[in-house]
Amino acid sequence: MSAGTWRRSEFEGYASVVGENESIRVELVPERGGKLVSLLDRATGREWVFRSDAAWSPLRYGMQWEDGDRSGWDEMFPTILACPCPDEPWRHAVYPDHGEVWTLPWDCELAASSVCLRVHGVMVPYIFGKTLTLSGPDLITTYEVRNPAPFPFSYMWCAHNLLAIRPGMRWVTDSKLDAVVFQYSHGDRMTPKPYGRTAYPLAGDPQIDLAAIGDKLGEHAEKYWFEGDVTTGKAGIFDPATGEALTYLYDPADVPYLAVWANYGVFKGDYTAALEPATGYLDDVYAAHLLKKVKTVPPYGVNRWNFTVSLDPEARLGRSADGGLA
Repeated sequence: MSAGTWRRSEFEGYASVVGENESIRVELVPERGGKLVSLLDRATGREWVFRSDAAWSPLRYGMQWEDGDRSGWDEMFPTILACPCPDEPWRHAVYPDHGEVWTLPWDCELAASSVCLRVHGVMVPYIFGKTLTLSGPDLITTYEVRNPAPFPFSYMWCAHNLLAIRPGMRWVTDSKLDAVVFQYSHGDRMTPKPYGRTAYPLAGDPQIDLAAIGDKLGEHAEKYWFEGDVTTGKAGIFDPATGEALTYLYDPADVPYLAVWANYGVFKGDYTAALEPATGYLDDVYAAHLLKKVKTVPPYGVNRWNFTVSLDPEARLGRSADGGLA
């Protein structure tokens, strides 16, 4: 399989990096948090990355995520919700909304067959980086967190990959994940109480199929976490109408949690959804630390994990006739 090549380009007036081979084309903008702005299946012409109609105004550290361009695939780190750092001696520090790194410019080193991006923490002296390569229909990212301090550093990473969706597409997840906890449900559609729990995929009364992508009606939006740890390290989305699929592949020991964010036109009229593998649980790294559901880098240590996005519709999913995992 072709490893492809990487080159410099321009996107929305910002310097970008493009990687491509015979199967896929990807584009990132280092200056805007290392954001991935395009993932194109060259075999079908399908663009998997959601684009909003928001202007690409300059980003500011500490701003609300919804005040940015509300699009693309951002890195959420070291938290999702704004919260205090859980670690000594930094407990006075408060991380901003959706973490620090999505608003920061990243350093970028380009090689013939890979690209490496890195960024330094603001509130805590970590170094967060990712190296991307291509292999046929797969985009392979190796993440790295370096802790240069003599104290443990706890973090939450989440793949905030906003997808270009259409009705009838379906989430494909581990069949053992049969219950979810809601962080948010617009209009209390699914639960009237905070952190309400329900079965998955059929939930509610009348029953709602949470695995199915809904219509853009401006009525529904949800954020929920699958209860229990991931066991397969394989999750994605499948389009029964076309046979196309996008699959995430990772080691569940490194990335043990999984969430879904769906916005079917409620906020800003955006129609998008994200399946979000994560290293911590329930959005808030401070709470995750209390629950002991968070990753920690030891003093002067390094944590690494691999995360692959595959556009192979058959070999990776192992799906059954209805789009679930076989």
